[in-house]
Amino acid sequence: MFPRELYNSEKEILFYLLPEKKPGYNCYRKKISAMFVIGNGGFGETNKILGNAGSTIDLTAASTPVFALGTIYQPGKKIDVLIHEEMDGQIEFDISENKDESISGNSWFSYSQWVPGSKAPGDGSDVREIVLLNELFTLVVAPLHKKLWLHSSETGINHIIPVTNFYNYLMLVKNIRETKIVLKPELFFINQKNYKDNELKSAFILYNKYFKRVKIKEDLTQTIENRNQQKSIFGFLKRGLN
Repeated sequence: MFPRELYNSEKEILFYLLPEKKPGYNCYRKKISAMFVIGNGGFGETNKILGNAGSTIDLTAASTPVFALGTIYQPGKKIDVLIHEEMDGQIEFDISENKDESISGNSWFSYSQWVPGSKAPGDGSDVREIVLLNELFTLVVAPLHKKLWLHSSETGINHIIPVTNFYNYLMLVKNIRETKIVLKPELFFINQKNYKDNELKSAFILYNKYFKRVKIKEDLTQTIENRNQQKSIFGFLKRGLN
């Protein structure tokens, strides 16, 4: 069964999440088109790995960050789709289909389609936009979706940001230590209106320093803008940069 080429149905579903007109996603389309399905990942039959025909899968390796995600609705069913970031010439993806008799028509949405100034994909709910680094990036908070992503104006990619890790650095920026708050990242979307843009910017800069989701050339100590916590934040950064 493996290795095999992607089924046309699989490629069509994956390409829903990879807009051809956005250069970062179009690059991924080309990579996927040249790959083979080389086997299942560690999360069941819907979880598969793309790579070179002769390569092997390391099932002990952790999944890479999510690169794209979305949902397709067809009569009687819902299809959830995940594509992970490439690592060592391999790309993990998941196409999970579930019956849902309440769905009568065809529709779909993907976070990859979002562009600055638009509403949240799928339901048109409000989002909050925080511009970073001279408009090179936009940090987007979608409270109703409970999703956080970073839009790159250069590539068009919307990098999905795990809320838990981001929230940890936001608590550092805010100097909040109460366990009932710090250990509940789900509070982020409830309380996001209480956080200033500069606090969210600073939290992302710190998060990105350690998780390296995008390349940022600026000096971190000059980018942090939260003046109220300047001394403690700069002390943290100096220790991390030594």
